[in-house]
Amino acid sequence: MHKQIQRYAIELFIIDLFCSLISVFVAYTIRRNLPVFLPESLDIGFNARLLPVWQYLLYFFLILPFWAILLYSTQQYRALPHDGLKRQVQKIFHFATAVTLLIGFLAFTLKLDLSRPLIFLFLAFNALGLVAARLMMRWALHRRRFRQLGMKNVLIVGTDAKAQEIGQKLRNFPEWGMRLLGYVKRDGSSDSYQLGVLGNFSELANILDSQIVDEVIFAGSDKKDLENFDTAVRLCEEQGISTRLVLNFFPETASRVSMGFLDGIPVVTFSMVPDHHLALLVKRLLDFSLAGALMVLCLPLMVITGILVKLTSPGPILYRQRRCGLYGRLFTLVKFRSMVEGAEDILWEIRHLNEMDGPVFKMRHDPRVTPFGKLLRRTSIDELPQLWNVLKGEMSLVGPRAPLPQEVAEYTPAQRRRLSVKPGITCLWQVSGRNEIDFQQWMTLDLKYIDNWSLLLDLKILLKTIPVVLFCRGAR
Repeated sequence: MHKQIQRYAIELFIIDLFCSLISVFVAYTIRRNLPVFLPESLDIGFNARLLPVWQYLLYFFLILPFWAILLYSTQQYRALPHDGLKRQVQKIFHFATAVTLLIGFLAFTLKLDLSRPLIFLFLAFNALGLVAARLMMRWALHRRRFRQLGMKNVLIVGTDAKAQEIGQKLRNFPEWGMRLLGYVKRDGSSDSYQLGVLGNFSELANILDSQIVDEVIFAGSDKKDLENFDTAVRLCEEQGISTRLVLNFFPETASRVSMGFLDGIPVVTFSMVPDHHLALLVKRLLDFSLAGALMVLCLPLMVITGILVKLTSPGPILYRQRRCGLYGRLFTLVKFRSMVEGAEDILWEIRHLNEMDGPVFKMRHDPRVTPFGKLLRRTSIDELPQLWNVLKGEMSLVGPRAPLPQEVAEYTPAQRRRLSVKPGITCLWQVSGRNEIDFQQWMTLDLKYIDNWSLLLDLKILLKTIPVVLFCRGAR
């Protein structure tokens, strides 16, 4: 991404945080003066005790790290210059939804004495402020576009289709802060494209001397072009001109491509798994905090469930089973026992009654399930101990189901990609029908989750899981 877009993203992020801070003061001022303007007959709780403004500011700064992380992950600042206003407003709505849930969770958990009208006003003004910030930045970009302020002159080495595509993009997105000077044709090139060509590669030194050039983009079409690239870099280095290399000779792939360094050695990485390190860190923090809170809240239910499991059938309370985690790492999954003791030893007797295609065994009326176990499975209470696996970092709240090693042994190479993220308690499969969908659809949903992962997607799945569990949809 060009530095101009990076600067745009940083500036807008700082403006958004400033808008959030200003919204605290605006909301507090309006809330404090509401009783003055409202008639006395309209008593809807606005006369309740209002905390000093410094306490609300303290609360805001305490949640500021989470606030900033949610803002950064939902707004996707690097893509905002290319988003339409409608798309940007949708992202603001997603952020407002996530923040509302965050404030509600913290207020309930920490028993915070907050004014609900003030919180509503704060969220409303904050959303309006974010929209105003985007309108302001769009106006600034359009002003840059028409007046061409601070534009960098760019020279493209190459005249093939890829070079022309890059040149067209520079023309289409002047908000990147780059102006196309022209093209440099490779010596001996058979390209017929002549429009905007300033000379041959052998004349590059003269072109750099005669033109005002800020950057050179080398659009190499194959590995042989790297020989010319070395010469181009040296010529540009002598004059302090930045050089960019278009990696057009790499194979076309759906992988996410990133550039890094290994002790000074440049390395290009191709990855099909989420590599947003900050968002993944937030996911882990949310997993740990939410799993810990849920374990505390559900402790009475878990104690009662454990007692009933012990009283209704002989055997241990908890069922432990080896499952495959991240990239096939084995771990011990824990859940309440819902089957008779020794159920795995008699699986071979009923395997021919399997109702699920693929390597997974599913049976609607499994004779190994105890009467109380049926209730546990229908309500998903049997999965509550898996919160311990989440706390240990072996699982996540949201992620593909943890498979058995013998199931993984029968996966196709493409299906093994579902092991590239941590397994979870719930995922798209659980909220899309669970046992009512076939194995291939199941795998497709898991891969779809991996390819489209975001914190917002996790939040949506968690919210959809609530009615699925309450109404026992798709459970057996």
